[in-house]
Amino acid sequence: MKYLKNEKGFTLLELLISTTVFSVILLLCTFGLIQVGRNYYRGNTISRTQNATRSAMNTLTQSIQFSGSAPQGTLPDDGISSGTFCIGSLRYDYKLNTQVEDNINKDYALKTSKLDNAADCNAGNPAPQTELLGKGMSLREFSIVNSGNDYTITMLVAYGDNDLLNDNGLCKGGAGSQFCATSSLKSTVHRRLK
Repeated sequence: MKYLKNEKGFTLLELLISTTVFSVILLLCTFGLIQVGRNYYRGNTISRTQNATRSAMNTLTQSIQFSGSAPQGTLPDDGISSGTFCIGSLRYDYKLNTQVEDNINKDYALKTSKLDNAADCNAGNPAPQTELLGKGMSLREFSIVNSGNDYTITMLVAYGDNDLLNDNGLCKGGAGSQFCATSSLKSTVHRRLK
């Protein structure tokens, strides 16, 4: 066998070094893509939670502002975990710390329904009912405080399973935190119609 000294090629050591460098670059790219995916899901979760909270708050504030009658029934306050109250011809049923599932009649957080007669606030379960929060969300804090014609509404909505939330209803962080979000709103409303 004839040995040629001028042959061009790569040595085993050169191949090993280039494979190692390529593997490190590939790992960094993969890690970056995973982080981008996590941030996307986290942003999407936060956005949906904030939109649902804002929409529920808008529904409540408009009901109070433009209803011809004062809210009646069990207004949410500290220490009350569930109840029913009516504002004009709308009835609201709420349950704290209950995650919304597919079936509205089984597990709900804050649902509303239109009444045929405003005097029938506590009469049975009116239909159809509309859940104001999205699937996987729960109402962690909810209160409506009356001071004359002004009402202060406080609401904390959380998205995520209970193992992702701490005792205060806020996200713990760590693994799975991209699937957890909270949104807190407080608004003071003045009744315009009397």
